[in-house]
Amino acid sequence: MILRSFSMKKVLALFMVLLLVFSFSFVSHGTETTQEQETTEHPETTEYVDNPTHEPDIVSDAAIVMDASTGQVLYEKNSEMGKYPASITKIITVLIALEHDVDLDQKVTMSENAIWGIERSSTNIGLDVGEEVTVRDLLYATMVNSANECAYAVAELVAGDVESFAKLMNEKAKELGCKHTHFVTPNGLHDDDHYTTAYDMALITQAAIKNDQFREIAGTVNYTIPPTNLKDEERPLWTGTKMINPASPYYYEDCEGGKNGYTTNANNTLVTFAKKDGLELICVVLDCDGLKYTYTDTRALYNYCYNNFMYFYPISDFSFQKEQNENSENDLLLDNYYKSLNHEMIDLTVDTNYHMLIHKTVDTTKIEKEVKLYDSVSDNSLGEIDFLYEGEIIGKTPITSTTTSLDSQISKSTQKEEKLPFWERHKHFGIILVVIIVSLIIILILAAFINSLIQTKKRNDRRRRYTDFRKNNRRRRRDDHLHF
Repeated sequence: MILRSFSMKKVLALFMVLLLVFSFSFVSHGTETTQEQETTEHPETTEYVDNPTHEPDIVSDAAIVMDASTGQVLYEKNSEMGKYPASITKIITVLIALEHDVDLDQKVTMSENAIWGIERSSTNIGLDVGEEVTVRDLLYATMVNSANECAYAVAELVAGDVESFAKLMNEKAKELGCKHTHFVTPNGLHDDDHYTTAYDMALITQAAIKNDQFREIAGTVNYTIPPTNLKDEERPLWTGTKMINPASPYYYEDCEGGKNGYTTNANNTLVTFAKKDGLELICVVLDCDGLKYTYTDTRALYNYCYNNFMYFYPISDFSFQKEQNENSENDLLLDNYYKSLNHEMIDLTVDTNYHMLIHKTVDTTKIEKEVKLYDSVSDNSLGEIDFLYEGEIIGKTPITSTTTSLDSQISKSTQKEEKLPFWERHKHFGIILVVIIVSLIIILILAAFINSLIQTKKRNDRRRRYTDFRKNNRRRRRDDHLHF
């Protein structure tokens, strides 16, 4: 009986253990499924791993990473897809203001349109109509704190009104090569006709960071607006770009500046620029569902590019003489090109320091170069060298000349002379004239001297004849006297 009871207890205990294990396994499996579903909805961007072929799987619907110095694209995702930019619009707003050489210490009085022309629930620093602040305060508030009323005030200062400023924005975008961008407002508050692309925003940022004042503003973590005519207290401002704030969990030490944005239509947007080991990159992420993912996406993209790309100098030892000796096809091409030009001698040159960023997995021995020469000379550009990898152009550099054609030399010489004063352009005639005058003077002096000699000789001859005449007369009179 005891044995049976013991056996039954053992069986019951074993059953309970198995049930507990099964239940635990079931609960654990259900939790993993839930986590996977959440990850599918809002995947946490993975950090770069040591895999040369790995590209981050980002949340943002559009993104790009561009080499700030050359414009070369290292990564792109829907980079030409139209998106609403939100407050990253303010990058071009501040750039245009700085390019108009505004006086940073100039006082600006806030207008009714600047204060009440924006949605009061949108980001602002609480300025009031008639309040006076400096242009410097407006620019920092626009970039650092994303103050929408300040962006309006900047537009009115530069162009008189928002509509005229929008025209300047679109003209500037076109000048920079933006093909899918149209601006309506200086602050990026939503308008259906206000849009851009990741690629176009990278171009705008590339131009902006060439301006030292812009770089300083875009890289500022905090800024204080002093008391004004209407407010006795200071206004401390803190950047919304968390990647440059050391106190933020999203801080990225190589990030030098940027601008974030958000509207319900645009979703989260972020533009940043970073520099590491001499390589400066621009990263743009658009239409990102979740603020933190703009930062994790950007960090992952920077890590990927900095760890996977390297500089390659494809023509460091290139010369046209060497190219002619090694490549008969290019030899014929260059010879024919020389013969087609009216010149005495042309010296073709390229920038042997030209470089490009390539993925570390690229076999550099398979990068081919193709010499192209133009039919006519344009701005001293005679052609280009294209660099191809697996049939695709991955870079190009211009071919120039230190010696232009004879016709061009004559034309340039004539143009240069026409800019000189009359006496400078005709100084050779002046030299000839001086020589002629001096020669005439010498001739006149010689003529006078010769004439003087002739006259002296004539006088001497007359005196001699007169003397001879008198002697002859005395002799005749003496002879006549002796005869008588």
